[in-house]
Amino acid sequence: MDFDRVLHENCRKDEDVFKYEAGTKHGIKALMVMDDLRARKQLCDVVICVGTKKISTHRLVLASFSSYFQAMFTGGLVESFERTVTLQDVDSEAVESLIDFAYTGKLDINTDNVQALMYASSLFQLSNLQQACSDFLQRQLHPSNCLGIRSFADVHSCPDLRKASEKFICEHFNDVVQNEEFLLLPKDELALLLSSEDLNVECEEDVYNALIFWVKHDLEGRKVLLPELLGKIRLPLLSPHFLVDQVEKEELIHQDIACRNLLDEAKNFHILPDRTQMEESLNPRRSTVGLLYSICGMDSTGHSVKTVERYDFHSNKVKLMSPTNVSRSGVGVGVLDNKLYAVGGHDGTSYLNSVECFDLTTKQWKFVAPMNNPRRYVAVGVIGGLLYAVGGYDGSNVLDSVEVYDPKTDQWKYSASMKNRRRHVAVGVLTDSDLGLPSLTNKPGYLYAVGGHDGVNYLKTVERYDPERNEWTYVSSMGARRGGVGVATLHGRLYATGGYDGTSNLSTSERYYPRDDRWAFVAPMSVCRSGHGVSVVAGLLYALGGHDGVSYRNTVEYFNPKLGEWNVTGPMGMCKAVAGVAVVKGV
Repeated sequence: MDFDRVLHENCRKDEDVFKYEAGTKHGIKALMVMDDLRARKQLCDVVICVGTKKISTHRLVLASFSSYFQAMFTGGLVESFERTVTLQDVDSEAVESLIDFAYTGKLDINTDNVQALMYASSLFQLSNLQQACSDFLQRQLHPSNCLGIRSFADVHSCPDLRKASEKFICEHFNDVVQNEEFLLLPKDELALLLSSEDLNVECEEDVYNALIFWVKHDLEGRKVLLPELLGKIRLPLLSPHFLVDQVEKEELIHQDIACRNLLDEAKNFHILPDRTQMEESLNPRRSTVGLLYSICGMDSTGHSVKTVERYDFHSNKVKLMSPTNVSRSGVGVGVLDNKLYAVGGHDGTSYLNSVECFDLTTKQWKFVAPMNNPRRYVAVGVIGGLLYAVGGYDGSNVLDSVEVYDPKTDQWKYSASMKNRRRHVAVGVLTDSDLGLPSLTNKPGYLYAVGGHDGVNYLKTVERYDPERNEWTYVSSMGARRGGVGVATLHGRLYATGGYDGTSNLSTSERYYPRDDRWAFVAPMSVCRSGHGVSVVAGLLYALGGHDGVSYRNTVEYFNPKLGEWNVTGPMGMCKAVAGVAVVKGV
């Protein structure tokens, strides 16, 4: 039988071609066979000599997995024809491991070989293996080795590893400082580190202490470098007490005139902020900015809520946090010892005297001692390590009374009453230096009660509380009546924004100059707001939410005092008013 003729006569034309693909197993099997041939030194056409090792292999395999070897064997170089190729200045174990990888696709990376493998991978232009080594090193980052790994990344041009190392160093700065690698840093690298916006420190004092620690490690060789490096510290952000008790008494500072001049400028900022020439040093590092919390309030349906939102200025994102135990509109909020307190308010049924504290470890709210009086539309301020609850409404009366909470005893006590009854009031804090009085003392500061409503009229009056005298005195009144006003302190001045004057919601803003005891209007907000939150973050005044006379808002805008203008930024999640707003650092 003519099989070939029968096959052609009976085969369907659309099936006369069958395409067969072996898949990835084909290549794997081929490499396994070649690896077996290599082990038996069969069909090998080149010997790689490196160090004391002589590695028999196949040009085709090396050229197929490395563009370095491909160029060597196909570019007409002498190595294209030589039976033996010698490699210089590369680790023999690493080369052998990479040649094994060319056949098997498998490689063990560990702390003993990762540096040699990274270098060899770079030499042989194996970007996938470079990335594998980079990923391994990123998982090994530790305060004791991160600076060395960063330098290694620079040498081998590994941007991902460099970025990860830099991030780790900044996030763990205080731990990194305690290790030998930090003490051995060259001056220029230290200068860049001290200048970083991303250092994760609770306060600028941490950065100053790190610098002094580094200088004293090699005192004779490094003290001459101190003036230049001290300029990288944001000295005006050091507390007045730290400047006097630590910096001024440091012998290294005292002995150097350039350092003393920097210290004097920082002290002058606290005494005469209007005349400072250190503006570039006034912006806090991102980590010291903290996180802004918007707590409770009244939603767009008019109901009291227990919602807590957190705004992260690093990521520009809003996150829902654990709610308070009780719904609270007209709540007062303060930060004491880096803890959040939610004070009073109204739960939709009752006026509240209860107080809750946010535990930063468990991220939960817990009750502390209640106030003596229920208070809605209460203002809260902190001076001298004590929490003040000012004014408010108890369901029957507008209050002039003030209570003080001591966290050490977990007790509330009455202090001197204000001269005016005030609900929908706001408070701010100024210090002696803000007032132009002798500063750098242990005096805690003054509490200012701004605007509000006395039960009959909306108020433009302002009064100041002196805790040493336990008395309130009037200061100059604002230019406009403001209930539900937002108040905060920025660069030694009070700002009063928005509010309600008895006729309409306001967009206007005023600034109080304590040394002259006068108010002056500044640029208005982009929209009218009353019952909004106001807080200071990184030298900017933020206004959040509130009511515009028609609806509740979730919009956010900030005032830049240098430019004298407001700018709109990302919104919060909920539309609400009469919420409490505060910034907590190190959360």
